[in-house]
Parts: sequence; structure tokens; C-alpha cells
Amino acid sequence: MKRVYLLLMCLLVGAMLSACGPSQEEALPQEGIRVEADGSGDYSTLEEALEEAPEEAIVILGPGTYHLERGLDLSKPLRLVGAGMDRTEIVSEAEGYVLRFSGDGPFAVADITFRHEGGMAADVVVVQGGGVAFARCRFTGAVRAETEEVRAGLRFQGSTAGVMQDCVAEGNDSFGVVVEGQAQPVLEGNLCRENTRSGILYSDSGAGVARQNECTDNGYHGISVNDQAEPTLEENVCADNEQTGIVYFESTGGVARGNECTGNGVGIGVGEHAAPTLEENVCTGNGQAGIGYLGSGGGVARRNECSGNGGYGIYVAETAGPDLADNDCHDNGKEDIQDLRL
Repeated sequence: MKRVYLLLMCLLVGAMLSACGPSQEEALPQEGIRVEADGSGDYSTLEEALEEAPEEAIVILGPGTYHLERGLDLSKPLRLVGAGMDRTEIVSEAEGYVLRFSGDGPFAVADITFRHEGGMAADVVVVQGGGVAFARCRFTGAVRAETEEVRAGLRFQGSTAGVMQDCVAEGNDSFGVVVEGQAQPVLEGNLCRENTRSGILYSDSGAGVARQNECTDNGYHGISVNDQAEPTLEENVCADNEQTGIVYFESTGGVARGNECTGNGVGIGVGEHAAPTLEENVCTGNGQAGIGYLGSGGGVARRNECSGNGGYGIYVAETAGPDLADNDCHDNGKEDIQDLRL
């Protein structure tokens, strides 16, 4: 039943975004509450408009920058529509978050940049449950305090379901996107770049699908899977990240299929007690190894291509326990397969 609910929610919010999420200003909805950055709309401020808006209202933001004195806290079903992520921007210096949604949804947002400024510790957008959809939005400027582990451009918590599509999560001090708790969103076609840690982080029992995302130039990893998370990772491009393209820690699992990992330290890393299934991934041009198993890392690696890596095509530590089958490993700097169990 939960899988059926998630599918229906994704279809619902996807339909909402196609109806209310234009990419050009002239295509903005004709009906709805209009807000302008100069205060000339139906309400003088965005905060007032959101406070007065009835449930399921469409709130239309014209071009410009909307400065908030404090973070927005929303719980009722709404649709927020901007004029494009390069034209409509919501900005705050507040501690905690720029926007937090904690209702049942649906909550749909399209064509808006959310940006945190200043040095106060904050996520950019936090979703604590319900059904949500974000399309063609940007999330930037999260700040992590020295005592904190996680901040994010967009943070899915609780049992959140929904969609993040064609968005950008960049320049965050920590992670671009975080999926934690029991959240199971669909992340599709997003660009997660230049975040100080990872482009996408799955933690706790986070799951869902990440498909056709680009995770590049991040300080640690393209996609990091932690704790007991078990996402499905399909056809993502993870390139030029400092440590790994995709990495599995602790007791994680799930499937990574058809991903391209190039120009990282390691293409795909599996450590501790993680046991994912790696299928038909292309791991080329990484500095150390295409695929590396450390600790007690296990699972299955089959039909992967690992070529042109500086060290090994596939590296398996003596204590690791993966099943390797039908992998194409060639033209690697040291050895195509280094299996220390043998």
C-alpha cells in the first residue's frame, strides 16, 4: 500500500507542476494570488500573501528578489510559482531555514531560487512530511555550524514523498540534497554541484529513486549512502568529485544501475557492512579505482565497465565479500581486478 501511495502522490504532484510550473513569465497562471517584489501585487509582502492564502491556492511571484526577515513556516497545501529560477528569488539571513514545510501537502513549487545569505547556520528548504514537488528550482547557501554534521540545500525528512525535478542544488556548506528519516522522494534530472560535502546524501532509512542527476565537483562525494539507507540510483552522472562518485557506508544497500562515474578518486566505493547491488555502471578515468570494496563491504557487482582508472578496475580488500560477475575491466593503470581474497 505504501508503494501505491507513493506512486499516486508522485503522479499527483507531477500533474500539478505541469499545470502551474511555467518556465517563461508570459506562461504564468492567470488565476491566483499575485505578489510582486516591489509590493504592488495583491499583497504588499510575500509573508502576508502566504498567511492569507486559502488552502490549495496558487501564489504567483513575479520577477525580483523577495527578502525575508525570518524563515517561512508553511503547513497548508499551496502552489508557489515564480518567473524562473534566474528571475524570482526568495532570500533570508535567518537561522534555521529559508522555508520549512510541515503539512500533509500537496505542496508544489516551481521556477524559484531559494537562497540563504550570511553566516547563521541554516538549511535552505526543509520538508518534514507530506507530498511535495519541486520543479526548476535552485537551492543555495546552506551554512553548517562547526558542531553540526548536516545542512542542506533541500532536506527531505520524516516520511516525505514526492518529486524534485530539473532543479539545482549548489554552493551549500554541507550537502546539496539530503534524504533522511523514512523519506522516499524521486530525484530526477537535477544538478547537484560544488557543495562542500556531497551532492546527494541518503541517511537513516532514506530511500526512493535518484535518476539522471548530475553530481559534480563536490568536496567529498557525488552521492553518499549512509546508515541503513537503500535507494535506487539509476543513470546518474557523478564526475570530478574529490573522493568518490557514489559511496556506500555502514549497513546500506539498494541498487546502483547504469550510472557513469568518472574523474573521481574512486568511481564507486563500498565500505563497512554495506551490500549494494552494482549493475551496468561505467566507471572510467578515476584516480584510484573504478569500484573499490573495503572493510566488510559486500553485495554484487555485475556487468560493470571499469576502464582507464589510475589504479585498479575493481579493488577488493581481503576482508570484503562481494560477488563479482561478468565485469569488463581493461586498460587500468595497475591491475584490472585486484582481489586480495584470492
